[in-house]
Amino acid sequence: MKVVALISGGKDSCYNMMQCVAAGHRIVALANLRPAHADELDSYMYQTVGHQAIELYSEAMDLPLYRRTIQGSSLDTSRDYRETEGDEVEDLYQLLHLVKEKEGVEAVSVGAILSDYQRVRVENVCLRLGLQPLAYLWRRDQESLLSEMISSDLHAILIKVAAFGLDPEKHLGKPLADMEPYLKQLSQKYGVHICGEGGEYETFTLDCPLFKKKIVIDAAETVIHSADAFAPVGYLRFTKMHTENKDSDVVARALPHGSCPCQSAIDKMTEEEEYADQAEDNHQEFTSDCDLSCQRGHDLPPSCSPRSTRGYQWISGINGLQNQDPWIQGQTSAAFIQLQSELDNRGWKIKDIILVHLYVRSMEDFGPLNTIYKKHFGINPPARVCVQAPLPAGQLLQMDCLLHDWIEPLEDGCFHEREALHVQSLSHWAPANIGPYSQALRVDDSVFCAGQIALVPCTMQLVKAGTRTQAHLSFSYVKKVLEAVISRLTLAHVVQAHCYTTRHQDIPIIRAVWESMLKAAEEEKVSHCVDVFLEPEIKPAPLLVVVVPALPRGAAVELHVTAIQDDPSKRTSCHMTTKVACGSIECHIVMSTDSCSASLSLWLASPGPACEITDDAKDVTEAIGITFKKAMKKMDAELVPLCARVFYKCDHSLTQHIVKGLEESLKCSLDESSPSMALVPVLNLPDSQILHLSCWLSL
Repeated sequence: MKVVALISGGKDSCYNMMQCVAAGHRIVALANLRPAHADELDSYMYQTVGHQAIELYSEAMDLPLYRRTIQGSSLDTSRDYRETEGDEVEDLYQLLHLVKEKEGVEAVSVGAILSDYQRVRVENVCLRLGLQPLAYLWRRDQESLLSEMISSDLHAILIKVAAFGLDPEKHLGKPLADMEPYLKQLSQKYGVHICGEGGEYETFTLDCPLFKKKIVIDAAETVIHSADAFAPVGYLRFTKMHTENKDSDVVARALPHGSCPCQSAIDKMTEEEEYADQAEDNHQEFTSDCDLSCQRGHDLPPSCSPRSTRGYQWISGINGLQNQDPWIQGQTSAAFIQLQSELDNRGWKIKDIILVHLYVRSMEDFGPLNTIYKKHFGINPPARVCVQAPLPAGQLLQMDCLLHDWIEPLEDGCFHEREALHVQSLSHWAPANIGPYSQALRVDDSVFCAGQIALVPCTMQLVKAGTRTQAHLSFSYVKKVLEAVISRLTLAHVVQAHCYTTRHQDIPIIRAVWESMLKAAEEEKVSHCVDVFLEPEIKPAPLLVVVVPALPRGAAVELHVTAIQDDPSKRTSCHMTTKVACGSIECHIVMSTDSCSASLSLWLASPGPACEITDDAKDVTEAIGITFKKAMKKMDAELVPLCARVFYKCDHSLTQHIVKGLEESLKCSLDESSPSMALVPVLNLPDSQILHLSCWLSL
């Protein structure tokens, strides 16, 4: 893509340009915002110190430089920026609008590492202009990133210091390479961000492999902004500078071949695969060719759970069958009309939706469905899971939604948190969104993640690897998302986990990867514990793996989880077994440490041939309802079951009879606390399971 690079003169914006070139993009222009009447502007968004030398960047790189004077100020400082007249973000909009008109750019290089504030605002501007943000440094490990910058021949000096341990008289003008060991010491002793992400220091880049000429500072003066005894603040004001020709004006590559962090991680995973996995799985389309139609449909009205005291409610069974249109656009529009009606009847608004499960009859409908879907949501849409399921003939989609709004007044000194993680920039961190959804929604201590597949983040293409690598990548992305939402949140904090795959024989591989990553999470927790002998074992939620016909982009694996910020080692769990005529009913419960949420997994295992007797189906259905009620009593908590997601083998005659009467059975057993029912036909389930009910519960 043709890229305009946002430059401040600092190391981050410069190194991100190098990453863009390494990824195959072409830098065609530079853009910078400068202060009006001062060396440095008190800005939440922009580095302005060192702006006197920015003009030399154009000469150094032989590229046009577009500059604009910052006229606005930080007016909208909320987490989610909205277009605000007079805000400094609108200066960025005007600048990039001009560059797009003049240069025809398609993407924007931005050097954000950790600042959600900066990323959200750049993404807002890019979305409005139809540009793709490229933030390849986003959430990189700062220590390794700094070393990587220095080893890549990026030469920068410190031009501002503002942290304990950094002295303007000693450290201003020092090369970054010389400061690296000392910065590591400060990071270890005092928690200083080694890349300066906390504003501890700022840099100016004098040379890098992209420069055809290097910048030379001839004269500068030190300005003391604050003479604080512990953390004095000072910066350099450049008074004389010029460019010099380099020994060679040929820039071969910005980065050495094979230095992409995404590819390095994938290569490491692939090396750990067994040869048999590679030979069988690599480069295959992970889809099923069997008949994908259910034997019968379920013409049921939408199903709704009670509303919990913490403000959750689930609505299931939304479809577009009211519209006779045989095309996905018509049925999607009809589904949203039905959904809006259900919301209106219960006093909800569409903005209250935090999680959507979307099942489609054909993954080929993914694109046109999204065209309709995205019209109904704003800047931070709900997290979403989307897979293909063998829906009844004529039914092209099925949708269910989790809604939330607080209904209890806050106690003194308390506050609520609801925020979306909606990263749209291409990076080396985790995939940007391939549809109108957020990577995760947080409500207080609960995190609801979108489904993750094994896309390579910097290219957004499906990794060319087998199931083991795809599972490892997908699970690692979920881990990164959890950590980005709440620091130190890991896979061990997951309270409910659903994994979709397209081949039954891959289930053991997926389970093995999940177990290995949970073990790694536990070992990491133990490594932070002072007394490892007293550290209790983590009680993770079980992973449910179901087989479906297809996943987005032809992926082999998609993982979706719900996590809770608690102590996983102090969770309570129990297991029950009930014998029935055709096999057994197993039930497993995991409850969070504070007893405020839980997951309930209930499955019917039938090792023998399909049972054809309707009377047996009725008995089994009643037994499922009774087992569910017993499990609720064992939890001994006032939890509300919100959604009973029932995965059932669509070609098994017994399950066809069970699902018809299951919602009524639960209502008889649970009365007013009966959950919403989402019936999901699948191709297969683990082991000898023919039906698996997975329920999330909350106060």
